Amino acid sequence: MKLKQLSILSVAAMMLASCASEQKEEKTEEVAEAAVEQAATTFNANTETSKVYWLGDVIGAYQHEGFVNLNSGTLTVENGAITAGTFEVDMTHIYPTDTASYKPEDSDEKGKMSDLVGHLSTGDFFNTAEFPTATFEITTVEGSVIKGNLTVRGKTHEETLNLESFEVTDGNITAKGKLVFDRQKYDVAWVHYMKDMVLSDDIALNIELFASE
Repeated sequence: MKLKQLSILSVAAMMLASCASEQKEEKTEEVAEAAVEQAATTFNANTETSKVYWLGDVIGAYQHEGFVNLNSGTLTVENGAITAGTFEVDMTHIYPTDTASYKPEDSDEKGKMSDLVGHLSTGDFFNTAEFPTATFEITTVEGSVIKGNLTVRGKTHEETLNLESFEVTDGNITAKGKLVFDRQKYDVAWVHYMKDMVLSDDIALNIELFASE
């Protein structure tokens, strides 16, 4: 009888030990999964496909628009949300795309497009000889509102980028956002030579980012 009781107790002990081991393994797996979920991943911008589209407005008259390219960029994502990022923009190559003030056939080296690019590169605007790059570094993220330090012509101010779309799939990121800054804060202070033409102080940037691990 005692032997039978001991056998039952032994089986029960083995079952308890087995359950405890399984629970321990499950907890270990849960911790490992949580660690994976919380791990921060850094994505590198594709500088060929990513674009920063700009828009400048002569109020009530016409607009100039175009794009500049990224030299480099990284975006850190944790638990599906952006947590950090730094970007460098090439200001030495400014590409206008509008036809509001010139015709496409005038876009050769003697045309108005070249005149515009040359003017944007001078001290009236971005002084690209002295300041060939502009940068943006993310400081805080709250939902779709991203704040960061924008540096243009060596001057740095906090600006807000509103995230319009963001998707992470198969190790790739696609994101779009808009940032509007006051050019006067960065000494981009040109005044139109015609008194009835006023260049808006606001420059709008529409960013399209493509990045991968």
